[in-house]
Amino acid sequence: MSPTQSSSSRGGARGAAARSGGAGPGRPSGNGRGGRPAQGRTIQARPPGRRVQSSTMAVIAVVLVVVVVLVVVLVKVTGGGSSSGANGLKPPAVTTASPAVLQEVENVPNSVLSAVGTGGSNVNPPVVQKHQPVLHLNGSSKPAALYIGGVFCPYCAATRWSLLLAFSKFGTFSGVQETTSSPWDYAPDTPTFDFLHATYSSPYVNFVPVEYLSQDKDGLDTHTVLTPLTSTEQRLYSTYDNPEGVPFVDIGNLVFIKSAPIDPQLLDGKTQAQVAALLSNPSSPVTQAIVGTANYIMAGVCAIDGGQPGSVCTNSGVQAAAKALGINA
Repeated sequence: MSPTQSSSSRGGARGAAARSGGAGPGRPSGNGRGGRPAQGRTIQARPPGRRVQSSTMAVIAVVLVVVVVLVVVLVKVTGGGSSSGANGLKPPAVTTASPAVLQEVENVPNSVLSAVGTGGSNVNPPVVQKHQPVLHLNGSSKPAALYIGGVFCPYCAATRWSLLLAFSKFGTFSGVQETTSSPWDYAPDTPTFDFLHATYSSPYVNFVPVEYLSQDKDGLDTHTVLTPLTSTEQRLYSTYDNPEGVPFVDIGNLVFIKSAPIDPQLLDGKTQAQVAALLSNPSSPVTQAIVGTANYIMAGVCAIDGGQPGSVCTNSGVQAAAKALGINA
């Protein structure tokens, strides 16, 4: 699929089709009441009035047009207050991520990583492409990982949980926000994070998250380009992902997420806090999907950064993912 197509049409999508937008029915206008004079009543002639000069009428007409234009502009600038899109839905808000939620996601215990391993049938594994040049980005000497996604995308929404968990084991995020996926797409309102203003630092790996496509504005497939790709990012995207779409994750030109690893319906009806609270329970399908995908991501990072840090790369869950991929973590 091309990057601007709905994520519900990408290969490997599971579940019901997204709800399509449609305008609600309008309210029929009422008919005005008419009448004729009662019989026997004399209708008095209207006294003659002063005629308004044509120049005055023209001025009044111009003033009315200006007022109407100003009102329309004001509504557009302010967002119209109570305006909504297709099916009466609105794009979700983007807010500062809860520190408590971030704490739970970024500090999933090693015992849970070990217990989950590859996540079983709840995870669609990444793919490996060997004998490629190690990826470096933005002039950094550290091996790099690139994420390209869309704020609207429910599959990206589910994948961000694993990205946040995995890369937090190698470094530190700041500026992460939270939101939900498009209310008009498959698995509407999937709870997630937003990397648009996020930064990341690590002594081991250079992780570059790019929110390429925006949130849907007022219906299915109404997203646009939010962050244009650099020439290098576009080349990687075209070389290794085309025509899969988003999410796309390139870990060192070795491990790639091309098809959605997690079915976002697993997160249906949950808040960020509810999903984060499940991550301590390795028997939960949600945990198996998120942590299993994170173990695959960490196995890829360990394979390109020399197996550092050892506390992560020697974890039995990460090792199990590396073995499944046929790489050395």
